Amino acid sequence: MKSVISLTLFASVLAISSIARAQDCRWTNRDLRGTYAMSGSGWIDLSKLAANLPPGSVPMSWVGTHTWDGKGGGSGWVVANAGGIPMSIQLVGLTYSVQADCSVLATYSMKIQELGVTIGPASRIYVVSPTLLSLELFGIQAGAGPGMPVDLTTSRRVSMQ
Repeated sequence: MKSVISLTLFASVLAISSIARAQDCRWTNRDLRGTYAMSGSGWIDLSKLAANLPPGSVPMSWVGTHTWDGKGGGSGWVVANAGGIPMSIQLVGLTYSVQADCSVLATYSMKIQELGVTIGPASRIYVVSPTLLSLELFGIQAGAGPGMPVDLTTSRRVSMQ
C-alpha cells in the first residue's frame, strides 16, 4: 500500500512538473523571495544517523519555515517527528535557483540538534504554483545519502520579508 501511495504522489509531482515545463518560465530568484510556511511527510532511516537506533525506515512528519532572500540564499528551521522521536532541525547552507525548465532547485544541510549530527547536502525540487493571494511550492526530496529522508512537501509564502 505504501508503494502505491508513494508512486501516486511521485507521479503527481511529475505531472505538475511537466505542466511547469510546458510554460514559459517567468520566475526568477527575486520573485520567490520571502518566508514560506511548510509541512511535509515521508520516511527516514534514523539508524544511518545514530548507531543506537534500530535499522529501517520510519514515518516522519514535520512543519517549519524557510526564508529565501531573492538572491539565491536563505535559512530555515523544522520541527519533526520521526518514528516517535521529536527533532529540532536547522537548515544550513541553504541555496536555491530557478532552473531552465521553471522548476526550483534548493540545496541545504540539516543540523539535527537531538542527534548532534549535520546531514547533507540534500536537494529538493520544487514546482511553483501561483495562487490568488500567494505562491505555493510543491516539492520532493528523494534522499541524497545515508539517513537522508524521502519526502513530499508543500510550502506557502506567508511574507515577502
